[in-house]
Amino acid sequence: MFNSFKKVFSYVVIASLFASGCGTITATTALGTIGSAAATKAITHASGYGIKSPHSVIERVMPSVVTIIAEVQRKGPNDGKRSPQRFLKPGERPQRPQQEPISPFQSGSGFVIHEDGTVVTNFHVIANVVRYSETCRGELCIDGTLHVMFSDDSIYEAEVFNYDKVSDIAVLKIVNDEKKIFPAVKWGNKPKLGGHAIIIGSPIGLDFSVSFGIVSAIDRIIPKAAPPFVPFIQTDASMNRGNSGGPLFDADGDVVGINTLILTPPSREGVDLGSVGLGFAIDGQYAKHIIERLETGNRIQWSYIGLHFRLLNMEETKENGLEFGSNVIVVQVSQDGVAVGELRENDIITKMNDTVITHKTFATMIASLEPGTKITLEVLRNKKIMNVDLVLGYRPE
Repeated sequence: MFNSFKKVFSYVVIASLFASGCGTITATTALGTIGSAAATKAITHASGYGIKSPHSVIERVMPSVVTIIAEVQRKGPNDGKRSPQRFLKPGERPQRPQQEPISPFQSGSGFVIHEDGTVVTNFHVIANVVRYSETCRGELCIDGTLHVMFSDDSIYEAEVFNYDKVSDIAVLKIVNDEKKIFPAVKWGNKPKLGGHAIIIGSPIGLDFSVSFGIVSAIDRIIPKAAPPFVPFIQTDASMNRGNSGGPLFDADGDVVGINTLILTPPSREGVDLGSVGLGFAIDGQYAKHIIERLETGNRIQWSYIGLHFRLLNMEETKENGLEFGSNVIVVQVSQDGVAVGELRENDIITKMNDTVITHKTFATMIASLEPGTKITLEVLRNKKIMNVDLVLGYRPE
């Protein structure tokens, strides 16, 4: 039953793509037609879900939320240059030059974390306008422009300061020659299960929409959509494409997460069915730690072991005389990892550096160490205990 469910639903990042520019977006609803995304200020009204004064909270935090518009200049493998012409044979039809299907505009959400105009969003919101390659001599290659729009309709150019693909977090800087002071958010504590959740963002181009919900789960790990050491907060607050990179607030208006993923059913006849009430935000405390590392200007180098693993089921646990909830079993050894030739499929890892592990803590422990660190794994293979020494490698982007 669960396997069939996983086949039907899939996790998707929630940036919005516009094939013909971001000047307008048209969506037909039961209430008619909505146009002009930049001008629309759609607010989803709710009872407030027990929040004493939801309007005052929204009014206070709204000025810190931004819509991010990424305009791609890159057109394809030929960078927009015309291919060499050749003569056509009789009856031959001219063919269009092949180009990468790159959308010229991509939009998402973000929020200001410092008064100098430092903005945080998801990396995938700006992924189409940045490259990091040897041709740029190790520097950021910018293939487009970024602008941020505030709820008062003011628009500013922004630049990419740093980003991390693995955790899907990017830090931008508003071009602030006039030394303007921007309203910034406040980071909150880890939310409690069942606590209030407020989302402000630009779903499907509807700028600065507000939705309410609760915290449905914390420390959610989504292996097929994100690295297993990135913790997510699950919420039923409405989240759709375009909410990516926006803030998840608690009842006090403090940021507790970065909206990133939704669980969505497959499209029907080309129609995106959108959210089904399962949205996921990168945990705010984890995100804050990553952002602080990015603000140093240095690239984050993640350690890597190259294993796919899972928690042992009850039957496997009993068969091997282990305690349920601990230990992981190796499902696959990646060929680009450091465990090749050392670990095998169906090996059971019980400890790392003499510390008992679980399927959640193992990935987190690996990610917390620097590449080049030596580790010792206690492995149960064919019901015999053995130690395996490894040196952690660099996680590929």
